[in-house]
Amino acid sequence: MTTQIRKLTVTLEKGRERLAKNHNPWVYSKAVKHLSDGVSDGDTVAVLDFAGNFVAWGHYNGKSGIALRLLEWDEAKFPNENWIREKVEAAVALRKRIIPENTEIFRLIFSESDMLPGIVCDVFENVGVLQISTPAFERIKTQLAEIIAEAAELEAVYEKSDGDGRKIEGLPEKSGFLYGKHTLTKIVSRETNLFFEADLEGQKTGFYADQRDNRRFFGEAAEGEVLDICAFSGAFSVHALKNGAEHATLLDISKESEALIRRNMELNSIDPARYTFIKGDVFELLRKFAADGKKFDSVVLDPPKLVPSNKYLEKGLRAYKDLNFNALKLVRKGGIFATFSCSGAVTLADFRNAVAFAAHDAGLELKILRQLHQAPDHPIRVSAPETEYLKGLLLQVGE
Repeated sequence: MTTQIRKLTVTLEKGRERLAKNHNPWVYSKAVKHLSDGVSDGDTVAVLDFAGNFVAWGHYNGKSGIALRLLEWDEAKFPNENWIREKVEAAVALRKRIIPENTEIFRLIFSESDMLPGIVCDVFENVGVLQISTPAFERIKTQLAEIIAEAAELEAVYEKSDGDGRKIEGLPEKSGFLYGKHTLTKIVSRETNLFFEADLEGQKTGFYADQRDNRRFFGEAAEGEVLDICAFSGAFSVHALKNGAEHATLLDISKESEALIRRNMELNSIDPARYTFIKGDVFELLRKFAADGKKFDSVVLDPPKLVPSNKYLEKGLRAYKDLNFNALKLVRKGGIFATFSCSGAVTLADFRNAVAFAAHDAGLELKILRQLHQAPDHPIRVSAPETEYLKGLLLQVGE
């Protein structure tokens, strides 16, 4: 079997197989020495070292800086439909073990962490939202949607394949139902017994499930006047207000946020008098608040990715420092400050340093109450450090 399949091969430059043999799933284009005849984007290929020895099975894409996404290191296990089904079923089994009964919003498949690079699938009650970012899985997305729906007992699967990752791989944006007869694109689901609406046609897959535990931690610690910076769905504020905070001010530049926040507050029976939404650039709004002498008891800062790659690390860390500096100036002494980075190129140590510099310039002392991470349905694969992307700090602000 493998003799026939191994007609499509990619040979690596000498010495460039080391990370791959340690099960790191990414091989960059500069590590590729030779393609066998007939290899095209999206093919499943046998990856060979310089001497011609088998390393792994992988998906090839010559349009991407990541030329190979490795799938399987056992040569006898070719990644066919049955192999994919096994990986999906393993992902489903893990989520059944770790997702609490009061939660219907979670990540079912997390790409490299579930040995399925190029696939992300979130679940909202009984609908899966699928993102495909590689040509290999693009070829079989209809079968893939069926496999996922059957394994997870979903009524429907909606494709939401967009964003920068898709463009980098040379794929056009696509959206629409791939499986089932479901037609609604706005779905209300539970997260730890609170209710949120996911708009499948909105940002990402409709909701950021990776912050589930962190929303709870912030909500339990927050009190008084809350400032929610880059609020998007308002989920941090919902948790805080349901835990007894008095009022929340929510900032976001997104035009869809105001309606989404209003809907989520309504779903959780929160009086409109207890929150205020302000649309605008958060850098400008924070500077204006500081100039006006505004102070808040609890502040959460959850900005979008500011460092798209290592190339922009220095510039991005300056942006994190400046944003945290402006946010910290608005926290009352003794108040709570939760701050995050979702940039994979930024390590926790990098981020802590940026926040420390911001505190120094603001003349403040900070105490770390919790170091925060992505929820466990976004597992971190030890051989793929790139899968650890979300980091945060829950802090108390002092003089």
